Amino acid sequence: MAAERIRRAAPIVLAALLMLWPALLNGYPLVFADTGTYLSQAIDHSLGWDRPVFYSFFLLSLHMQLTTWPVIAAQALLAAWLLHLLRRCVFPNTSGWWLVPVVAVLCVASPLPWFVSQLMPDVFTGLLVIALALPIAVPARLSRRARVLLSGFGVFAVAVHTSHLPLALGLIVVLVPLRRWLGAEGPLGRAGLARVLAVPALATCALVGANLVGHGRAAVAPFGNVFLLARVLYDGPGLDALAKHCPAAGWRLCAYLGQFPGDSDRFLWSTNSPLQRAGGARLVSTEADAIVATALRDEPGREARAFAANTLSQLTRFATGDGLDPWPATVRPVIARAFPPGELAAYDAARQSRRGVAIPAGLRTLHRMAAVAGVIACCALPFLRRREPVALVAVAILLALLGNAVVTGGLSAPHDRYQARLIWLAICLPVLAGPVLLRDWLGERTRIAMVRS
Repeated sequence: MAAERIRRAAPIVLAALLMLWPALLNGYPLVFADTGTYLSQAIDHSLGWDRPVFYSFFLLSLHMQLTTWPVIAAQALLAAWLLHLLRRCVFPNTSGWWLVPVVAVLCVASPLPWFVSQLMPDVFTGLLVIALALPIAVPARLSRRARVLLSGFGVFAVAVHTSHLPLALGLIVVLVPLRRWLGAEGPLGRAGLARVLAVPALATCALVGANLVGHGRAAVAPFGNVFLLARVLYDGPGLDALAKHCPAAGWRLCAYLGQFPGDSDRFLWSTNSPLQRAGGARLVSTEADAIVATALRDEPGREARAFAANTLSQLTRFATGDGLDPWPATVRPVIARAFPPGELAAYDAARQSRRGVAIPAGLRTLHRMAAVAGVIACCALPFLRRREPVALVAVAILLALLGNAVVTGGLSAPHDRYQARLIWLAICLPVLAGPVLLRDWLGERTRIAMVRS
């Protein structure tokens, strides 16, 4: 029995190890500007205005203020396990060891290992799509334990990032009613539907509960309207509304007309931006809804066009390596005060800390070409494999790419990393499906040849 467990686990562990190569090359797990906040929340018992706390607890449970390497090891194992389930459930006649070459291809041709190796919750965006799609597409092929684990993981994945909740809801609303038409196998049933719906429901309860305790607001994202405010301001209608209605409206931002920075990121994060000078996000959020509503009322058509343009821009932006700069001001101070000296020395010696990590141009080009080919293949799979679970998974990936672009690009701001964290799925599914399609095609050709002879 023990030997059998080791045999089944071996390809998953090997695939996980392959996904860690960017961190091994860097000499330390990759970080982003937000990594410092995620590390510090659970350590300092603080709840920031802009991010849920659950990924921070995940980090603390693994690094224990000793070293962050266990975090990316766990992320790699989770990614490998979910890819293993995807292979086993959608292509059950393939060997468990087929996971290893598939992951090897993804490690070269996709951004997946760069997100697995990063101390950020972005890796869970794509994994959430798998965790939601499989119980909808093939509930009977999942063991009871797998169904429970997928549900638990789904709740966690939704709760670690506010953009994941609308993404999950959108997928469920579209996929569940159309599941049989898209190729799902077997009935979902009331119990199956309850498990699927429980994922966003429990995540919502967790988010609302944390914000009620930490901020005194029973809301999923109590200050999320500040991000929407930034988007509307920099789309144009928001700044026009300020110019038109200030100072009579009495909004805090009225005092800083003419002093706004050139883009929404600097408005949100610069220490001397109008947002900070007006009292910070918590105070400005009390007026954000009024400013946004006024802007939409004054110029609805202009904002709608900007929303569509931002969504389209996000759909086409998925370059690998966005944000892999040194972050001495946001990450290093947390590691310096909360971790042993040896951990700080390892962080300082990493390539990213010394000069940043630049993805080679050839690799970025390969990722882009593979992504475009993968999206085309995902569009074709529902026609090539009609009435099969792989068709539903392909549709789920395409819907996730569109929904993510709407949520992040249309409602926040287009950034390459937002779409890159999902685009690897469009590469993964055709890599998994390709040999199966080729085998079936060759088998059909052989059968035809034998009949004719």
